[in-house]
Amino acid sequence: MKKLYRRIPYILSIVIVVTITVQLYWSYTEYQKNTVAFKNEIQNALDVTIDNYFVDFAKENSVSLKVKKESGNNPDNFTITGGNKKIIDKIRPDNTDSMNVDKSSDSLKMLNNIKDIYISINEDSINFKKLKILLNAELKRRDYNIPYKLNHYKKDSLFATSRSKSFSSGEFSVMGKSTYFKNRESIEIQFPNAIQVILKRSFLSILISLLLMISILFALFYMQWVIKQQKQISEIKDDLISNITHEFKTPIATIGAALESIRFFNTNHDLEKTNRYLDYSDQQLKKLENMVDHLMDTALLDTENWTLDKHSVDIHKWATAIIENYRMNADEKEIKLKISKDSKIQSYIEPFHLGNCLGALLDNAIKYGGSQIDVAIENKKELTIRVSDNANSLNKEQAANIFDKFYRVPQGNLHNVKGYGIGLYYVRKIAEKHNGTAEIFIKNNKTSFIISIPNE
Repeated sequence: MKKLYRRIPYILSIVIVVTITVQLYWSYTEYQKNTVAFKNEIQNALDVTIDNYFVDFAKENSVSLKVKKESGNNPDNFTITGGNKKIIDKIRPDNTDSMNVDKSSDSLKMLNNIKDIYISINEDSINFKKLKILLNAELKRRDYNIPYKLNHYKKDSLFATSRSKSFSSGEFSVMGKSTYFKNRESIEIQFPNAIQVILKRSFLSILISLLLMISILFALFYMQWVIKQQKQISEIKDDLISNITHEFKTPIATIGAALESIRFFNTNHDLEKTNRYLDYSDQQLKKLENMVDHLMDTALLDTENWTLDKHSVDIHKWATAIIENYRMNADEKEIKLKISKDSKIQSYIEPFHLGNCLGALLDNAIKYGGSQIDVAIENKKELTIRVSDNANSLNKEQAANIFDKFYRVPQGNLHNVKGYGIGLYYVRKIAEKHNGTAEIFIKNNKTSFIISIPNE
């Protein structure tokens, strides 16, 4: 089971890496698709715009001519008119050289089949103002409203531009492919923030992918947290059962031994010996009763209906009595009490349960702490009780869990220290019942437990 648990973080790490990789690849692929789609749309919009530009230009800058064949003595003579004016009086075989036709007879035969002639006038430059009007309309129709720059190239060299100012890095460009261009002539369109437009178009799919990835990662981390919590609960449960079993075994064995002595070894019916065995049994029964009471108190602490019977208490007398009681059982450990001089004499508390809290902290310091135990009490705006010892035996993880129910610092299967992990939980709950807090601080090889209760 432990080997399987150790493998879980590695398995989850692999799943997380694979999930992130797949989602990033999918998002990148989606971005690439949208980039190609955006480029194709802009390419098409630019080509359509350029075609429309040249068509409009041809309509506005063209001459329509009529070809009239003369009758009479010279059937090979033609008259070309345009706008009711003679453009060319006559075309005769002797002047066909000006038409750059190799064979005059072939040209005349060609003219026999021509009724109308259209002459279109071309310009070397592009009217960017007119072109941009057409391009803006086409982009708007395709739902694009972004700044751009047009460049006119001739023979692979920049001939003209719609903006003199250069765009920043990351620009996106497309070359026009219109059939109206001359050889090695083109129009280029540049966008300074095309990536933002593409990402905007990809926003929904990328957002869904991101949410899916976050959901999967959250589920995996939550599962890891649940597994860790279950493992801790299982360890605490095993430790609690083992500890309670050990705690209960001692008084039960003592009572059993006393009863056995009375029954089998007190043949003389020695009253003094019988009473002594009965006293041992009575002490152990009271110990068992206290253990059961502690466990029952734990269930009581979690109920909201339980209220404290608080009243005004002389803090100096209350604390001194508790400290003196524990000094007698502290063996070689020294317990010092210090009460702030400017502290108030009285405080509104529940003395019995808060006294048990102070006792639990002292008992904890005697069991786990160093040789020096300091108790500092200050009673001003709030009553502060600090119990410190010079043994830094807890790490950060243990300190974070020290007030949890049934939590005990792991010591394997050893039972050299008695208890079953509800003392500090009791301290925290009683402090909270007083609308206060219970905290632990570890600093400079010194462990301090602090109870803070506001004075009413």
